[in-house]
Amino acid sequence: MGLALWMVLVPVLAAFVCVLVPARQACVQRGLALAGSVITLLLALLAWLRFPGAVQAGGGANPAAAGVPLVSHLPWFTLPGLWQQQDVTVGLSFGLDGLSLTLAGLTALLALLAAAAVRPEEAEMRRFALWSQLAAAGAIAAFTALDVLTFFAGLELSLFAGFFLIDLSGDPQRRAAAVKYLLYRGLASVLLLLALFGIAYGVAGGYSSLQPDANGNLPGAPAFTLAWPALQHNLHGLSTAVFPDHARAVLFWVLLLGILVEEAFVPFHTWLPTAHEHTSAPVSMLLGGVLTKTGAYALLRFGAGLLPDQLQHFATWVAVLGTINILYGAFAAWAQRDWRRLIAFGSISHMGLVLLATAAGNAAGLQGAMFMMVSSGLLTAFLFFLAGAVQARTQTAELGRLGGLSRPLPLLSGFWLVAALGALGLPLTSGFVSEIQSFIGSFHRFPAISFVAALGLILSAVYLLYAIQQTTFGPLRPEYASLADAQARELWPAVVLTAVVLWVGVYPNGLGQVLGQTVQQLLQMGG
Repeated sequence: MGLALWMVLVPVLAAFVCVLVPARQACVQRGLALAGSVITLLLALLAWLRFPGAVQAGGGANPAAAGVPLVSHLPWFTLPGLWQQQDVTVGLSFGLDGLSLTLAGLTALLALLAAAAVRPEEAEMRRFALWSQLAAAGAIAAFTALDVLTFFAGLELSLFAGFFLIDLSGDPQRRAAAVKYLLYRGLASVLLLLALFGIAYGVAGGYSSLQPDANGNLPGAPAFTLAWPALQHNLHGLSTAVFPDHARAVLFWVLLLGILVEEAFVPFHTWLPTAHEHTSAPVSMLLGGVLTKTGAYALLRFGAGLLPDQLQHFATWVAVLGTINILYGAFAAWAQRDWRRLIAFGSISHMGLVLLATAAGNAAGLQGAMFMMVSSGLLTAFLFFLAGAVQARTQTAELGRLGGLSRPLPLLSGFWLVAALGALGLPLTSGFVSEIQSFIGSFHRFPAISFVAALGLILSAVYLLYAIQQTTFGPLRPEYASLADAQARELWPAVVLTAVVLWVGVYPNGLGQVLGQTVQQLLQMGG
């Protein structure tokens, strides 16, 4: 079995063992969650080291044609005569390219740090270990899927695991937040399913309508397939006479609508701040750092990969939507008086840049969008981790009830400042590299729209620095004077996140070399 499949199976096996271990053995449960995440992260690092030699060049309707080696394929069942009297075999397929490998590694890292951050008093440990491992497995499966059904299997696993994770906290409104999360992302899954199955049927139907050659054959006519590398290859060679532009346009908008809901873009964003407000910090690390990146992944993988002409035709509209998210998220974050909601709206603002950069359709824009997904995942998780550590000590995340914490909590305050500076795009951090690449790409295509969107950079500096000033400086409340600073189990996650944020910012070529392969594939499909 290939590395991609093992990266999915390891957290599933860890979750299964968690069920077998008695719930009262919290230390064992935590150890299982940590072990599952460590092994998954080591597999991702091994795949990273092997990655340059793993990518194969090829042609035809196979994964290698899209620069994705077929790592694993597990046949599941066969549907006889489903399409044109041809059998269709349904199975699970996993592979790795630059984007999927990077996001799978990010998932493993944040699952590890979330397991380290969870506190026994915040959640029953077995339930957290079980559902966090299943959420990681689902996200990795979605990111590494080579066909539509595998993608949806991973997406639904992460969806239901996320629901139970949100419901773990002791907040009285957690159930309503979890249900809202489930309804919104469930709707997104339906829309994505309709769009992708519509593309698959459109491709198969287009080829079946071609006229046979002199020998009565249909050269190159494929069987019905749900493998996205094959769909990408076949769509690229299928004329608009048999799969018309208007049909592709409708499918593009259905796909985009699903992406807007899945990623919590405006105006379908309300479920995200609610979920973050009423759940624990470790769950928010997974939710904001990983589970909400599936929508942006679908935009790049299926929007730019399968329907590049439609994406470019409606690029101005997508860019405008991105700018609305950047500005609305920034203004909304500025208006918040709770750190959890501020971070949530800040994440919406940053991910709006993914829409704007992807719409540009050039190398800088696409790579900037990918960098932003990684950077936003790291920094959002970092901020939630620190907010949770402070909230556990002060019993509040409200800005008005905090202040002067740099005196009793110098280490936590220092890390908080680092995370905020990274989020606002300070040079030598991952936020700066992501933003500069994204705006270079977008200014080349949309100078006026990008100028307006750039105002979001100023706003992010305003609301983040204001929140840091309110939290760590100013008069210290007497009840906070004796607070204990960061413990060892809090220091090493903070150090790791700081190191990764700085590594991406100081040496972006390390990540860019891996993501660049996917960028080139998308540019080739878009002509």
